[in-house]
Amino acid sequence: MLSDIEREFIKIVGRTKVRVPLFNLTLGREEKKAVQETLNSGWLTSGPRCAEFERLIVQKTGAPYAVALSSATAGLHLSLVALDIGRGDEVIVPSYTFAATVSSIIMTGATPVFCDIDSSTLNLDPVKVDKAVTRKTRAIISVDIAGRPCDYRALVRICKKYRLKLVCDAAHSLGASYNKKPIGSFGDATVFSFYATKNVTTGEGGMVVTSRKALAERIRKLSLHGITVPTQKRNKAGSWRYDIIEMGYKSNLSDINAALGVAQTRKLKQFALNRRRAEKRYFGALRNLTDFIDLPALPKDSESSWSLFIIKLKLERLKIGRDRFIEEMKKRGIICGVHFILFYFVAKHVLNKNVVKK
Repeated sequence: MLSDIEREFIKIVGRTKVRVPLFNLTLGREEKKAVQETLNSGWLTSGPRCAEFERLIVQKTGAPYAVALSSATAGLHLSLVALDIGRGDEVIVPSYTFAATVSSIIMTGATPVFCDIDSSTLNLDPVKVDKAVTRKTRAIISVDIAGRPCDYRALVRICKKYRLKLVCDAAHSLGASYNKKPIGSFGDATVFSFYATKNVTTGEGGMVVTSRKALAERIRKLSLHGITVPTQKRNKAGSWRYDIIEMGYKSNLSDINAALGVAQTRKLKQFALNRRRAEKRYFGALRNLTDFIDLPALPKDSESSWSLFIIKLKLERLKIGRDRFIEEMKKRGIICGVHFILFYFVAKHVLNKNVVKK
């Protein structure tokens, strides 16, 4: 005999077992060929494939400059450092995001200030951002949750009003657009992720795009220990000479990863089409279940990349909690995740600094 919990779950998702993984790696012959050619080239660290990858992302985003990096976290961190944000400064960040968005601020010595989100879009609420600005505020980090662009018109207006920097955490939103302009066209710097689960993957990797040449050049130097002339340029020039002009980091992307990114980026249009088709299937299959779940709000002034499809459980109407729901979904072949968990060390750091949510 079925328990009340089992009957409740079957009413929501049915009995049928299917196979819906958390993500699919879409790797074909082109990716394998690109990586093999790089392995055979004799050049594995940052070099010609990284440069090609950067050119492709420039074409896709419309931003004139791009710097390939080891991760999006490195991109956020180096963007803040290159914008001279550090100890004594405050950076407004959404209260709903992955821990890396916040830890990149902490790594500079600056203080993250949590700002609430719009409950329908899950992105920063510009009205609350405006109220969160203090005399110590130097920057805002926006986050395009699940690939849905933020309200950039409002955020850019706030940055101009208070003379703030805008760093766009676009880890989810490569290929998305706002007011018909591609993501990468807003803010002082935009950071993309190419982690394994993203719309385009390099395995591990990230990219900063910007309209500011000097900012791109400084981020590149910072990613290579502060070295003024990267190895490939020294190799071409036939000279070992370089200077180290400031303390830097080791955050560059390898040509092996970039080769994978080049092949993947050339398929971005098809990947985006596939995700839009999946989004429509999800809405079609779940539209009759809104007594139990909230579906994502459809954007009116933008095109999402649909990196994630986030539903919210109406727990007050269910007899099971979130974790049990995920377990039952897994039994039926549907793998779910929780987005996002705020790491303990971030919460502890913020609490120790007495930074309140605004």
